[in-house]
Amino acid sequence: MKIQNVKGGYDFLPKEQKIRNYINSILKKIFEQYGFKSIETPILCYYDILSDKYDEENDILNEIYKLSDQGERKLGLRYDLTVPFAKFIALNKNQIKFPFKRYEIAKAFRDGPMSSV
Repeated sequence: MKIQNVKGGYDFLPKEQKIRNYINSILKKIFEQYGFKSIETPILCYYDILSDKYDEENDILNEIYKLSDQGERKLGLRYDLTVPFAKFIALNKNQIKFPFKRYEIAKAFRDGPMSSV
């Protein structure tokens, strides 16, 4: 077995992660200074929610990491933060005061073509 990261996946050594954490802390501080609130949405979503607004010809549908769980539900990893945010609003609209100033610093996953750069 060859031990390696999946293309596009990275390990960050403590020195690098310290820098990443510092940058994120500055971003969070500035967001919060201007009244934005932090939220977190799930990485895993129902595939039909991720794919609903696209026709079958759209390239983004080819870039969604698709999987299923033991209940054979069709799932996918989020490819950006907009669809999970829209779902978040739909589920929580009665508990949110609008305008809703939020930020989310999170990972997204795309199974897109890899560049050689």
